[in-house]
Amino acid sequence: MNRPRKRAVLYILIAGFLIAFVGALLFIWIYFSSMREMHQTTRKLYEYPFAVANAALALEADLYQIRSHLLYVTLIQADRQQLANAEALINACEQRAQQKIATITRSYSHDPQQVMQLKQQLALLGNVREQVLQKLSAARYAEANQLIETEWTARFAKVAGLNEIILKHAHQRAIEYVNESQQRLEQHTKRGLSYAALLLSLFVGVGAFVAWRIYQLHIEADKFAFTDFLTGIANRRHFIHELESEIRRSQRYELPFSFAMVDIDHFKKINDQHGHHAGDLVLQNFCLRCVNALRTSDIVGRLGGEEFGILMPMTDLHEAARVIERLRAEIDHSVMTDQGEKIHYTASFGLVSTSQLGEQQGMAHLMKMADAALYTAKQQGRNRVFIAHP
Repeated sequence: MNRPRKRAVLYILIAGFLIAFVGALLFIWIYFSSMREMHQTTRKLYEYPFAVANAALALEADLYQIRSHLLYVTLIQADRQQLANAEALINACEQRAQQKIATITRSYSHDPQQVMQLKQQLALLGNVREQVLQKLSAARYAEANQLIETEWTARFAKVAGLNEIILKHAHQRAIEYVNESQQRLEQHTKRGLSYAALLLSLFVGVGAFVAWRIYQLHIEADKFAFTDFLTGIANRRHFIHELESEIRRSQRYELPFSFAMVDIDHFKKINDQHGHHAGDLVLQNFCLRCVNALRTSDIVGRLGGEEFGILMPMTDLHEAARVIERLRAEIDHSVMTDQGEKIHYTASFGLVSTSQLGEQQGMAHLMKMADAALYTAKQQGRNRVFIAHP
């Protein structure tokens, strides 16, 4: 492998490792960002029990204030102005209480029946409050005080009991959530570090594998640059290069070699009758028979379509004619099968040797002579070998 290709492979390896390393760092950043976001989201969920607990405490405080205002105006036997001021304070406490009930309803996650019972008891407590205010408006202070001490206190005790149950459960859930959140965070952090280390190793391994695979593909690309993808023999570019090299070697050392140009007979008819798949199989079968019939030193190349070239180094015209005739006969006597359908094909050959070239004649003239010989073979009925005339 020459120096530019070695440098290219080195750059690919370096790029692969850098990509793997950057990818691992990116994953770690994404992972911990998602972990932080998850923790923040979970913490918001965990705050619901705290919201319930705070609302329950505030609700009980508002109800105590309502009771205090009612008792105050009852004990001082308030006039209308004082009663109006007390009602304003009581309504404000009532509004705050409703807000706390809404918070509990929205955030409480245990038993919704407890919230419903709390609302019912608050409604009954509100009815008692209205009765107390009506009696205060009628200056019936003793009856108002009696209602507060009996009916209000009983209703308030039920509300307080339900509120205490909700408050207790909210506190319990809050503590559990906090402990669970801490444990999850610790586990998630340890697991994240383990995953990050594992992924980093995986990225390094994958990067090395990808770089190695790229190197292999680079080698295969070199191979396919000189090989026909369908038949596996030398492509036109590689074959012409070998032909030029052989001509130069022959002219330098005065060594003979022969060249044959081949065309599969009626190939278009084969494609039309049997399909292009069968045509491809014929091309592959022809190349396989060439490889089996020719010598290891000979080179077969696909010049285009159904046209091929055969290069026979160190071979004079007589020996080349014998080899090519043997190949032609083997092809003529063979029958190929495609999906149960028998296909018979033949090939025509135009043969030329460097002994037929002049001193100033090169590859272009050689191929022209071989092409003319091939044309003559087809004109004379195909399935034959025709030797070019100088």
